[in-house]
Amino acid sequence: MDGRELSRPRLLITGAGGFCGEHACRYFASAGWEVTALVRQLRLGGGSRWLDDVDKVLSGDLSLPEEANAALAAAQPQYVLHMAGKNAVGPSWSDPGDTLANNVMGTVNLLEAVRRIDRGSLNCRVLVVGSMLRFPLPAGGEAPEPPHPYSLSKTLQVLTARSWSALYGMDIVVAEPSNLIGPGRSAGLCSLLARYTAAVERAAAGISARPQPMRLSSRSETRDLLDVRDAMSAYELLLRHGGKGGIYPVASGVMRTLGELADIFTSLASYPLEFAVGDSAAQSPSPADCSAIRSLGWSPIIPLVQSLEDALEDARRAAG
Repeated sequence: MDGRELSRPRLLITGAGGFCGEHACRYFASAGWEVTALVRQLRLGGGSRWLDDVDKVLSGDLSLPEEANAALAAAQPQYVLHMAGKNAVGPSWSDPGDTLANNVMGTVNLLEAVRRIDRGSLNCRVLVVGSMLRFPLPAGGEAPEPPHPYSLSKTLQVLTARSWSALYGMDIVVAEPSNLIGPGRSAGLCSLLARYTAAVERAAAGISARPQPMRLSSRSETRDLLDVRDAMSAYELLLRHGGKGGIYPVASGVMRTLGELADIFTSLASYPLEFAVGDSAAQSPSPADCSAIRSLGWSPIIPLVQSLEDALEDARRAAG
């Protein structure tokens, strides 16, 4: 690509302590990158074994400019994979300021810190991981209608990233993943279903009390589900070959119903599962157009059932 293509390119991963961050650290370390993991607060213990995979661990809060500057000065990265921030819709309703501070100002502070170190010769590339929950901006001066404050924060995050690329000539690429699934500490629906299934199995074995039926908003709503490990291969491709200033949806391209997910977990479970199904008429997201990243040679390879099996095995191990 350019002078950054060294034997072990230096990569800073923000949000390294989260579900996607842990997978990113393992993936890029195994792929031969020199990885610095940035976490908000360093907690050592049995749940932090993934830190053994990386070359350096830093702690810092990107919503504070001085901590963002310190992290970038210490890491001196040639590439940044920016995944830090708030990623839940529910809490964004009760504390929209916190969501905006982390997702928008955290990105501003990161990009400004990169810009400071980039005045030298690093020529740092940043991959900002947005969300497919970004909403389209209205035309003709009409009022914006975000579905929730989280969507607003991710929309502003992407606008910020692309604006810094235009204003300052920074090398920034945006990825917009769909619902990422797989083993690990996720708060997403598939992980909740995996933990519920493991809890039912433990109850049937007489180890614990049987949990309440798993609640689904409906059986008809659809989601695009992509294994988090496939997303990591997409991020590597974008770090190396994504177009400057580009936005790349990253998804499986297949919409699955919530009922289909429930049926798959029922088939994987050792004992019958129970579901309390609502009649939500919430609008499902539209299928993503992934032609941009597919034109670079990427395609997902992990089947949905394998992702769910891996999530369930992980939940069974965690449940003991």
